[in-house]
Amino acid sequence: MKVRVLGCYGADFFEKKRGKAIRYNPSGFLVNQSVALDAGTLCGALTLPELTRIRYVFLSHAHLDHIQSLPFLAETLFGKIRQPVVIVSIAEVIEILQRHFFNDHLWPDFTRLPTPENRILSYQVIPVGKSLEVEGLKITAIHVSHIVPGVGFIVEDEHSAIVYSGDTWKTEELWKVASQIKHLKAIFVESSFPDELSELAMVSGHLTPQLTLQEFNKLNRPDLPLYIYHVKPPYLEAVRKQIKKLGRPSVRLLRDGQILNF
Repeated sequence: MKVRVLGCYGADFFEKKRGKAIRYNPSGFLVNQSVALDAGTLCGALTLPELTRIRYVFLSHAHLDHIQSLPFLAETLFGKIRQPVVIVSIAEVIEILQRHFFNDHLWPDFTRLPTPENRILSYQVIPVGKSLEVEGLKITAIHVSHIVPGVGFIVEDEHSAIVYSGDTWKTEELWKVASQIKHLKAIFVESSFPDELSELAMVSGHLTPQLTLQEFNKLNRPDLPLYIYHVKPPYLEAVRKQIKKLGRPSVRLLRDGQILNF
């Protein structure tokens, strides 16, 4: 399984450091070549030929930093694909997209364009706790604890599996299910804020480095690689230092553009 990090931050952000322009992309991960986990970043990191290979986009929840590339993906693929890209999520997220996003007000409804029979996008509901088998992968939606309805995903192929938390605070089911996977190779878990903002993390449904480690310890697999993502860019250096202080070599901070093979 190949995971390409298109974006791994908790915001779309730009800054200059020592005269160098640095871009921070919101959450988007490409598994192999045809399945995306979240859509905070797609078009801003992939070429047109790469975009045309995407067949499924699995959304953890409907916050903007996880869906903002969808309108531009649909527009870019207009007239360039023969089968619609399937947007997969829980029913609550699909309803939000239908009512508030692709509604012919905020953006054209690409589930009906250019025609309902030849549409660019389609929707598929995945119930919590259920799996879909697509593109040689088995993907299972697991409930997590965010301030809006959301899920994490367990992604498996014949040889390996990864856990992707989506946005979450303290949660239980994700770790319970993950503990039963024998071929688990890595965990991707958010850590949005530094430890001193733990109250903000709680009310917004996010984690800090200490909380992330506490959650990870529920798995009782300290050797397993833990990839931290969704850091809010203004707090990146503080979070980086706190991760280092954890003293756990298996805990690693993701960066945009990484390619991981499992």
